[in-house]
Parts: sequence; structure tokens; C-alpha cells
Amino acid sequence: MELRDLVGTVEIPNLRLVMPEVIILITGFILFSLDILQRKINHRILTLVSVTGYSIALVYIALNPLLSGSTFYGLYVRDGFSSFLQFFMILITLCLLAFTYRYYKQKLSLYSEFYYILSFSLASAMFLASSYNLITLYVALEGVSISFYILTSLLRGNFNSKEGAFKYLILGGLSIALASYGAAFMYLYAGSLDLHKILTHAGENRYFLILGLVFFLIGFAIKIGAVPFHFWLPDAYQGAPTPITAFMASVGKLAFFAPVVRIMPLIQEHFAYAWVITVGLISAMTMLYGNLVALVQKDVKRLLAYSSIAHSGYILAGISVAKVIGLKAVLYFLIAYALMGAGAFLILALLEKHPDWQNKMEEFSGLRFSMPWIATSFMIFMFSLLGVPPTVGFVGKALVFMALSFDKLWWLAFVMILATGISTGYYVRLVVLTFMKEGNRSIHVKSSFAERLVLLILTLSVVFLGAVPIIIWSFASQSADMLFKR
Repeated sequence: MELRDLVGTVEIPNLRLVMPEVIILITGFILFSLDILQRKINHRILTLVSVTGYSIALVYIALNPLLSGSTFYGLYVRDGFSSFLQFFMILITLCLLAFTYRYYKQKLSLYSEFYYILSFSLASAMFLASSYNLITLYVALEGVSISFYILTSLLRGNFNSKEGAFKYLILGGLSIALASYGAAFMYLYAGSLDLHKILTHAGENRYFLILGLVFFLIGFAIKIGAVPFHFWLPDAYQGAPTPITAFMASVGKLAFFAPVVRIMPLIQEHFAYAWVITVGLISAMTMLYGNLVALVQKDVKRLLAYSSIAHSGYILAGISVAKVIGLKAVLYFLIAYALMGAGAFLILALLEKHPDWQNKMEEFSGLRFSMPWIATSFMIFMFSLLGVPPTVGFVGKALVFMALSFDKLWWLAFVMILATGISTGYYVRLVVLTFMKEGNRSIHVKSSFAERLVLLILTLSVVFLGAVPIIIWSFASQSADMLFKR
């Protein structure tokens, strides 16, 4: 073989496609180097480096919305779907950084490791949204999961934090093992590591494909907290530092749903009926269980954790519709929950700076008298999670309901309405306590300009993007059409 023939088989990577991830990784390595070189480094410098790196990556995605293609021999894919999710992943992480320094300082848990672990977690989440390759998905899934285990435990002397991280570690390891077994069976079926090729392969022994898909999807069902694989989530969300809970509930949900969304169009041809029944039943159980258990919670952080489980059920309801209308609804709802879920948890992070705050439901009594702007913002997030117009949560649920109606899944649509009705009990109760009850004490928490600005942006976006849904819908629609045409 001549040298030119050998060189002809070597692909030159197109780094333009993977540049946002490269920028985030470089930011992480800079933060790691600063931590090693300086024993006692100012955390404001680490925050500034993080914000700078994330902002550059965000601007790059915004300036290149039509960038598409694959590189690294098909291990990485850049398309409208990945850019769409990555934009909001980075945006929410930037919002998170406004709360971390003061929160960790209040909790006496300032660790410089937090900043580069967060960067590596974000980069892994972005890779998880950008591949059909099983190896890439496995490495990215490990990167997100290991980062989450560490970030969950970063509260000094807090038993709940360590307990939540341990439970997450055990069930998270199980989910990765199951996903790996599923990948092995799918490789045996098609002789390929590419999900697109696997699910379009016309092989003889389809049992390997079915078994592989079952294990693979169960692995991701554990990660997204779908019933009956949800047991780690309430403890991990409650025990984790609250800004990290916001990160897991928003960026984590976007990342873990991304591979499931990618294979959703490929399922349509071969397993449409089985997909509808299986995913529909899991969705129904998740919606009902999450809302019923949230109804009896006294701890608001744990309540919002069960609310997150219920919203995974709503998203799964859209995924059960293996058609383009279902995918459009799912993409809209994913962004909607990422915004309102992050906002709700970040308000708790702000309130937790009060030395006596315990996240108990009764502590919200009379909050409007002492902190009216926080109370108003919290009310808007609760109404959005419930699905009250004109918020983004209402549009998301309406789109999922329309998708179910389009596919004539009336039984699942009825379950969704029932689950939403149940959730009214705890969302409205929190609003009533906040605005119509007088508290036994006055709560005052100092907030920085950055914290107030982030909460204002998230609050206004929840209302504005609900009142003008075409902004998100246009990008979601383009991404869904692209995935179905692939």
C-alpha cells in the first residue's frame, strides 16, 4: 500500500463542529491548572474564568446556528438539535454561577474543585447531545454521572449530601452497566456502534436488538428518574447543594433525554406499537407517582424533586408519540422545564442563605411581606410548573396534549390531565402560603446584583417565551424535522 493510500483513509477532524465543547474543556483545564498552581486561589477569579469560557462558547453557538456535519469518523455530530440543546445548557450554567460563591461560602463548603468539575460535567453533557455513537455516548454518560456524584456530595459535614451522593452512585452505576449491556447486544445484532445504522439494519436475529434497546433505555430511564427507576432522585436532589440540584434538574435532564430523543425517529419504522405502549405506561406511572408523592411532602426541595419526576413523565408522554409532532412537543417541553426548574431551585438556593431556613413548607408563610420580589418570582415559577397560561409551562403541556391527541392516545392524555390536576394541590398551596398567610417570623436575605438579575431574566423568560412561544417553537420544529429526515 502506498503512503498516499494510507493517508487517504485518515480523516482530518473538522474542529469547527466541535469548537463549543473544546472551549468548555479548555476552560475546565485552565481552572484545573489554576487550582494546582495556586493553593489558595480567589474563587472570584475562578468564577470569572468560568463565565468567560462559557460566554465564548455560547456566542460561538449563537453565531453559527446552521453549522452541521460529523467528524472524528462519525463519533461526533453537529446539527440543529445539538446546538439547540447546548445553547440552553451553557446559558443555564452561566445563570447557576451567579449563586454558587455566596451559597458555598454560607455553607462553609468553598472547594475550588467545584469549578472545573462543573466544566467537565457541562462538556460531557454537550457531547451526550451530539452523537449517535455508542462509545461516545458511554464516555459522555460516565463524564456527566461521575461529575454529578462529586458535585452532589460537596457540602461539608452534611450527612444528607453524602447519603444522596451514595444512592446516586449505586443506582447511577447500575444504569451505566445496563446501558453498556444494551450497547453490547445492539453491536452483536448489527456489527456497528452507530445507533442510526443499528436501528436501520435488517438483521436476522432481532432478539439481540430488542434486548439491547430494553437495557439501553432502562439505563437512561434511571438517569431521568422515570418510575420505577426513580429511587435515587429525591434523596440526591434534596441532599445536593441547591445550585447543583438546579443544574441536575435542568442541564442534567436535557443531557439524559438527548440520546432518547435522537433514537425516537428511528424507532418509528420497526417498533412503533411496542414503543407507544411501553413508553406510555412508564410515562403514566411517572406522572401519577411523582405528583401523588409530592402532594404529601413537607420539605419544598424534596417536593420539587418529585415534581421533577412528574415532569419527566410529561416529557415521556410526548416521546411515546413516535412522530414528528411528538418530537417537537418534547423539545419545547425540555427547554421549558429546564428554565422553570432551574429558576425554582435557584430561589431556594437564595433563601437557604438565611441561617434558620430549612426549606419547610410553612416557612413560605408571609414571604411576600418580607421579600415581595422573591415571592412574586417564586409564584410565577410555581404557576409555570403547574401549567397556567401564559407561562412556558402551559404551552409545553398543551403541545404534549396536542401530540397525544394527534396520535389518538386519549388514555395517556387523560392521565396527563389527571396528574396535572393532582399537582394543583401542592403548587397552589405554596402560592397560598406565600401570599395569603402571615408568617411567624420575617425572612430577609441579602442578594447580589447578579443573583437578582439572573432571577429576573429567568422569571421574565418563563412568561415571555410562554406568551410568544414561536421563539422556541421555531427552533424546536426545525430540529425535529431534521432528525426525522436523517
